[in-house]
Amino acid sequence: MSPRSIILSALLALLPLASQAGMTPEEVKIFDDARLKAGKGNAEAQFNLGLCYAKGEGVPRDGAEAVKWYRKAAEQGHTAAQNNVAHAYYFGLGVPKDYVEAVRWNRKAAEQGDARAQLNLGLCYAKGEGVPKDDAEAVKWFRKAAEQGHTRAQYKLGVCYANGDGVLKDEVEAYAWFNLSADTIQAALEGQTLLEKELPATAIEAGKNRSKELQALIEKNKAAAGSK
Repeated sequence: MSPRSIILSALLALLPLASQAGMTPEEVKIFDDARLKAGKGNAEAQFNLGLCYAKGEGVPRDGAEAVKWYRKAAEQGHTAAQNNVAHAYYFGLGVPKDYVEAVRWNRKAAEQGDARAQLNLGLCYAKGEGVPKDDAEAVKWFRKAAEQGHTRAQYKLGVCYANGDGVLKDEVEAYAWFNLSADTIQAALEGQTLLEKELPATAIEAGKNRSKELQALIEKNKAAAGSK
């Protein structure tokens, strides 16, 4: 804990709960419980303590403290904490902005099968942030997340097939992934991707059949994950 946080926490402990502006008794209790368990090495509690510091719930907001506790949980393999450490480095929240570190932590979570991290790792490869730009590697990670049902990854994979980025251009696959993605309509309205009217009718029909196959794969993956 930083010296500033130690001082602030000590002062807060001396005040009645009602005097802790913006903090409810419930928030303070959640913070205290998380701090107690986190100090004993509980990864979930360390993650929750990081959330308390990040949101300013039960304790003054402190981005650096948030990252400190996220990291402790992340080092124990907590995927949500790994995601949050990556997010902090990517945007420079509580730590200096560092795309290489963001990629490192995204990869740790992605390799454990976390769909959000897989999407973000794919985006880093697509943009060349923290790693050399590599469209094929981006497609690889988009696909892993998309096959778990992550809608934005499905949309991004559709874009890759539509444009031939990192994969052979394939209108049927593009439509199939767009069809599965909840972002498709909005993306099309914003002119970010192909509209249905720009695709051949044969591609749309074949894409619909292909999307059914992909949906079955996604459901199979979800069932397998639930049985672990």
